[in-house]
Amino acid sequence: MLRAAIKGQEDFIADDCELKRPPPSYSIDTVLQIRERDPNADLFWLIGADNIHDLRKWRRFDEMERLVQFVILDRGRHKQTPRVYPVVQRNIDISATDIRNRVASGRSIRYLVPQAVEEIIRREKLYRESAT
Repeated sequence: MLRAAIKGQEDFIADDCELKRPPPSYSIDTVLQIRERDPNADLFWLIGADNIHDLRKWRRFDEMERLVQFVILDRGRHKQTPRVYPVVQRNIDISATDIRNRVASGRSIRYLVPQAVEEIIRREKLYRESAT
């Protein structure tokens, strides 16, 4: 789906390193693998403000925090976004959970995902059960 979503966008690259690893696959594993390939890369990890409260529960969080710059995407739904990390404020109220729930309940996801992604979700019959 990511490849379909970024098709034609030359500034984006889909990296499937997580798919090639046996489960479980953790974010720290991805960061370490990218660092191994490119030790001098500046890595930014975008996370929705709705997930910031669980961030410190991530596997080997302290190490990950040293290796990447977390950036918070404030979608405008949370009154208090912690300012520990840089915040990108966009009035875009789209979340993966909402998209999965919309599909499960038969509601439209048009304009929330690229058309190619919507077609994959429908064709593969993904997200038939509620995400919450």
